[in-house]
Amino acid sequence: MPHPNTPNRRHILAGLAALPLAACAAPIAKLSAPDPSGPDPLAKFRLPARATTAQWQTHLHAPSLARGPNVLALSGGGEDGAFSAGALNGWTGRGTRPAFDMVTGVSTGALIAPFAFLGSDYDATLREIFTEHDAADIMRFRGLQILASDALYDTSPLANLIKAYTPPQVMQAIARRHDAGARLFAVTANLETSRGVVWNMGALAKAGLYDLFRGIMRASSALPGLFPPVTLQFDAGGETFRETHIDGGVQMQFLAMPQAAFTAPRRAANGGHIYVLINNTLTPEPSAVAHTPLAISQQALTTMIRSSAAISLRSTRLLARENNLGFSFASVAPEVGATFDPAERFASDYMRRLYNHGLDRMTQGTLWGS
Repeated sequence: MPHPNTPNRRHILAGLAALPLAACAAPIAKLSAPDPSGPDPLAKFRLPARATTAQWQTHLHAPSLARGPNVLALSGGGEDGAFSAGALNGWTGRGTRPAFDMVTGVSTGALIAPFAFLGSDYDATLREIFTEHDAADIMRFRGLQILASDALYDTSPLANLIKAYTPPQVMQAIARRHDAGARLFAVTANLETSRGVVWNMGALAKAGLYDLFRGIMRASSALPGLFPPVTLQFDAGGETFRETHIDGGVQMQFLAMPQAAFTAPRRAANGGHIYVLINNTLTPEPSAVAHTPLAISQQALTTMIRSSAAISLRSTRLLARENNLGFSFASVAPEVGATFDPAERFASDYMRRLYNHGLDRMTQGTLWGS
């Protein structure tokens, strides 16, 4: 049974019907944003999604690349992120989980990435996040407020949850790993410029920019229309800037090792491995789709996301082969036994099933494909 604060299908449809009105009525905040044609005041903490080799080199750790890095890329997928949480716990149990030189996260992957980056000591944290929380801990339906707002839900509960799980000691642990050469990246999309942004989260933690770090985690999973955009505020050069960011999945499904990491392919890394966890089903079983606006929109969006993920997997496999890196990926199996209902988001029973699915497949040694 859904939590009392969880909206039902009627709430969702009423909200969708009101979105055109909200688009007209919602006030647009006046922001002081950096001039996109000038130097980025946060260049040491972020880079464009389409960054140059020179830009990437300032954020990567050359010795790790030379010895062959172990990379973990975590995709978007909402509540299906429970799959990755289970897989990581099972990986530790098998005793074969490496210490990652780079961890990247997009959307729900950005919520998982900091804890995957810190290693198996935080497996219990991931298990708790995805099996002991439900919709009420993540979002609140806005009701009639959506007539003058920017999304169906208020994600203040998610902001509180992120803060609770990222106290100073967690940030300091991330900073120590960054100092040791490991890299943690998260992806958002800048709403005003329509450009993807890759954030060097370890550098942010080292600089003590904890609120910005947490805001990026929240922004990366801010699915447009469903969750509100997140205003990121920062000070640079004696000036305060504000930018509005949304779900990184608008730009990409996952971020693997950038080609720019290899400035000389002839000296490509020997050893190392790229692992990609896709929090979605790439080959779903055929199913009937209700002829309602919500169901059709959800099916179309999901199909587009799956196609994008499949294309990115092919290019990442090629990149790994060209640079003598191993490559493995995993996704939610069609026969998972859990039915996703877009009208019942972040249902605890559904997330537990996805968690156990990832855990069991990793434990049994049937998770990875290549």
